[in-house]
Amino acid sequence: MANAAEESHPPSTLHSKSSLYIYDPYEKRTVLVPLNNFDAFISLLKCVIGTGILAMPLAIRYSGVVAGALLSVFLMILLTYCIHLLITGMTECCRRIEVPQVSMPEAVRIAYELGPGCVHCFARVAGFFTSCVLAFGQFGLCCVYIVFVSKNFKEIGDYYLKDYNERYYVLCVCVLQLPFIMIRKLKFLVPLNLISNILLYAGFLCIMYYLFRGLPNLQEREMFKPPTNWMMFFGIAAFSLTAVGSMLVVEANMSHPESYLGFFGVLNLAVFCILCSNIFFGIMGYWRYGEHVEASITLNIPQNEVLSQFIKASIALGIFLSYPLNGFVFTTVVFSDYGKEGKEGSSRNRRCALEILVRLCFLLCTGIVAAVVPNLAALTELEGAFSLCNLNLLCPALIDMFVNYDVGYGRLRWKLIRDILIIILGIIFGIVGCTVAIRQLVDDLSRLQQNKS
Repeated sequence: MANAAEESHPPSTLHSKSSLYIYDPYEKRTVLVPLNNFDAFISLLKCVIGTGILAMPLAIRYSGVVAGALLSVFLMILLTYCIHLLITGMTECCRRIEVPQVSMPEAVRIAYELGPGCVHCFARVAGFFTSCVLAFGQFGLCCVYIVFVSKNFKEIGDYYLKDYNERYYVLCVCVLQLPFIMIRKLKFLVPLNLISNILLYAGFLCIMYYLFRGLPNLQEREMFKPPTNWMMFFGIAAFSLTAVGSMLVVEANMSHPESYLGFFGVLNLAVFCILCSNIFFGIMGYWRYGEHVEASITLNIPQNEVLSQFIKASIALGIFLSYPLNGFVFTTVVFSDYGKEGKEGSSRNRRCALEILVRLCFLLCTGIVAAVVPNLAALTELEGAFSLCNLNLLCPALIDMFVNYDVGYGRLRWKLIRDILIIILGIIFGIVGCTVAIRQLVDDLSRLQQNKS
């Protein structure tokens, strides 16, 4: 993703299927500071494990214990399969135009040019729209991070200090984030990701003390909730189970990207760990707190105990250190279609200055949104539903559909049928999930206005 194609390729320059046997993009790929497989595994865990796992008890509350576990497995299989489909399609786009790497927007543009003639005119628009969706997804994710960190540190501050407005905590989080958001190489973020994972898992382990203490009878909890509530589950669970932009950036910066996919590849191993953690944490949180579970389980634990304050501080710091990785993904999306940095010193300096400006604006804008919209649950559902629809389902299916247009869809056109089903699922999830989340945000803002008046 970091090394996008340097220029547009009209349909006439696209190669046929035979290029699959001539050009291997993995052999041609060069990364200045590459990730080894362990670095990639740690970064993948960091991409996904964060505020989402803390919201899983709320997701289980909407679905029920058994339904939630089954739907989590189904959703993770679906999303992981689509990530495989997406990366395979992007790799094939590289083979067709014989470049080492393409960004996701560039892959969408190339796929449209490979598809039927009626969609060729939409190629550039589709690529630009994909860039906007990727950027918006990372923006929403970072807004959720700032809200989460601010809320947890506010609870600690309210106990030891005065009851300050949450916006002051948002301001402090943004100021402290300044040096970290300026890190420009993914390899240099690995130590932060490792520290963040340690802090998060330390906090998760300590939360078990509260989750296992005073557990009610499991029969008091619902095993299946009405399917009308499941869309709320999908929105939250999608947010907690995947992060397409970050996953693509990790793959693009690996020294051995061929190890990323496969049954025992880096992606599948990380996904398995994430799935087990989410299901266990979600069920235990709902079992312990039932219908009173909050948007983040850290908001349910006591405020006046040393252990609970350590948990909130540990997890909040872990999420705080997660922000730079997602800010890096946003910057990568913004600059991916500009190609490589210029060779001249003045060109490199201009690009560096522009990138610093973009990072500062990104931090400022996420801080403003976090200060204005403090509803963590609704933000989580909106970001999850939006990303699930566009990045996890629609883009992989469309790329695969158009890339295979001139080579065939297999026996009984099963690939085409598969892609159409994924597109239908994506549209349903997107419309219903985003509508529910936006309605919650509007109601929340209305209540805030009423309280002020």
